[in-house]
Amino acid sequence: MRLLVINPNSSSGVTRHIAAAAQQAAAPGDEILAIEATGAPALIVDEADARRAEQAVVNTVRGVESPLDGVIVASFGDTGADALRAFMPCPVVGIGHASLLTAAALGGPFAIVSFAPAVVPSMRWMVEDYRMQHLLSGIHTVDIPLPDDPGEIQAATAEALERLCRQVAEQGDCRSIILAGGPLAGLAPRLAPALPLPLIDPTQAAVMLQHSLQAARAAG
Repeated sequence: MRLLVINPNSSSGVTRHIAAAAQQAAAPGDEILAIEATGAPALIVDEADARRAEQAVVNTVRGVESPLDGVIVASFGDTGADALRAFMPCPVVGIGHASLLTAAALGGPFAIVSFAPAVVPSMRWMVEDYRMQHLLSGIHTVDIPLPDDPGEIQAATAEALERLCRQVAEQGDCRSIILAGGPLAGLAPRLAPALPLPLIDPTQAAVMLQHSLQAARAAG
């Protein structure tokens, strides 16, 4: 499977995290092509950022050499995924949607944990857009100073995020936790052993969903 993983922000550091997370979930023989969207904002926080990033995603993907077996949009808001589906001949999966489907399949309510209070409104809207708000127990974020480089957010917040995930799990009102946000890609597998609940990495959930879609296409 030749899989394009597009980071809708322009941070090469975040793209490296995303690429590593995707590769961990890849099957033998998979080819992972991870790139950032040219001309996108360094970090997607609000609706204005998302609009700018969506056009950057479309323009960047149009310039990628074909053929591709699938595309993953690696921002939790699935920025540009619908626009890509309008012209791409292969399955397009957003990491946000993939993680929600994974949490729903695990059963019962889920929580979302992320790196900054500013991302909460867009995450809540995304859950509502996918009609999964009835399964959402809450959105929780750390509130600490973030580095200027989005690629350093993961290292700066990892300890605080682990404590927060443990607190959320101990509340007892969810059956899984989504660790949300492109800058956090690949962190969930490192934190999961310390937690009593499944901790979902959205990038890896998207790769696994692409495997299922490819199998369905082959069977058809």
